[in-house]
Amino acid sequence: MAKGKKTGGRELGTPNKLTCEIREVYQKLIENNFSNVENWLKIVSKENPDKALNFIIRLSEFVVPKLQSTTLSNSIDFESLTDVELKSLIERIKNI
Repeated sequence: MAKGKKTGGRELGTPNKLTCEIREVYQKLIENNFSNVENWLKIVSKENPDKALNFIIRLSEFVVPKLQSTTLSNSIDFESLTDVELKSLIERIKNI
């Protein structure tokens, strides 16, 4: 393993080029075949509405980014915070 500061590579937050290209291809596929997709959904939904909904959901994963779920936990012991930490926490909450 290399020692020292990491150099090269993508900067934090830079999207992966291949992922972007794949999303664009799927988006164009959907746009170019929109009328076909609409017809397929009409046919499939008559026979099996669950299958049609699943098709839309699975196809949308390639175009619409997934959102990550977040959870809050109440694990802060407020009584143990110093005045500076408490003020800092209040300021962070105000900025949300």
